[in-house]
Amino acid sequence: MSKQYWLGVDGGGTHCRVRLYDEQQQVVGEAASGSGNLRLGVDQVFAHIITASLHVVRSAGLPDDTLAQVSVGMGMAGACQPQQQAEVAACSHPFRSVSLLTDAHTACLGAFCGQPGAILILGTGSCGLYFDGQHFHSIGGWGFPISDGGSGAMLGLRLIQQSLLAFDGMQPVTELSQRLLEQLGGHPVEAVAWMDQARPRDYAALAPLVWQAYEAGDVLADSLVTQHLDDVRLLLSRLQQLGAGRCALMGGLAARTSAQLSAEFGHFLVDPQQDALYGAMLLARDGIELQGGLRT
Repeated sequence: MSKQYWLGVDGGGTHCRVRLYDEQQQVVGEAASGSGNLRLGVDQVFAHIITASLHVVRSAGLPDDTLAQVSVGMGMAGACQPQQQAEVAACSHPFRSVSLLTDAHTACLGAFCGQPGAILILGTGSCGLYFDGQHFHSIGGWGFPISDGGSGAMLGLRLIQQSLLAFDGMQPVTELSQRLLEQLGGHPVEAVAWMDQARPRDYAALAPLVWQAYEAGDVLADSLVTQHLDDVRLLLSRLQQLGAGRCALMGGLAARTSAQLSAEFGHFLVDPQQDALYGAMLLARDGIELQGGLRT
C-alpha cells in the first residue's frame, strides 16, 4: 500500500519553504526555493514549490513519483483573492491534492496545533485571526495605510507625521524627530521625495528608531509607543470578545510589544506551539474548513 505524505508550504515574497511529513507526523525533510508570492504568477510559484519538494523527496531517497501521494497545504499571502484562487485551481501539478489559505491562517493553526486560539501578527502590517475549532474569525489586516494599526509600517508613518509637525513648530523637537529627518534627507522636501517611492516595508524599517529612542527616554518616542500599544490593546480586546482564550503575538514587533503588555493581559498572551509550516500540514491532513480558501 502506498504511503500518504503531507507537505506544508509557507509562501513569502522572497522565498517559499516546504516541509514534508509522513504518516507518523515525522519530518521527512525541508527545503526552500524562489518567491511564494502568488501575484508574481501561480505557475512560477508552483514551479518553485515542485523544485523544493523534489529536493526533499530525493534527499530522503524517495522516487519522484512520491509527489503523487502528497497532499499539500499552502499558506500564501493573498490566497483569498479570487483571481489567484482561480489560477491555482487551473494550475497543473503533480500532487495528490492542494489546500490553500493565507499564511496567517496556517500560522494560527500551527500556533495551537489545530486547536482553538488566536494570533496577532505585528510585522510590516498587522492582522488578527481567531480559530474557534471550526471557523476562522479575522480582524484588521486591510492594508497600510487604511488599516494595520499596531504594525511597523503604521509606527513609521506616525513617526514621520510627528517629526514634520515638530519641524513646523507644532510639536516639540526631540532627538528622535531630528534623527528621522536626517535619515530621510534632512528636510521635509526630501521626506516628500522619499514618500513618493516608499512601500510599507520602508515605513516599517523606521520602527526600530522609535524603540531605540523610547528606551532612551525620548518624549516623542514615548507618545508613539503609547499609541502603538493602544492599537494593539484594541485588537487583543476584540479577539477576546470573539471568544479567544489565548493569543500568540507574531512578527517583528511581537517581542517588544508583548513585554509591554504581558502584565496587563496575563495568561492571554502565550508562545506559539508550532510554526506556519506545521499549520499548513494540518490544513492538508485534517480537512479543516476553508473559509475563503480553496481545495483541489
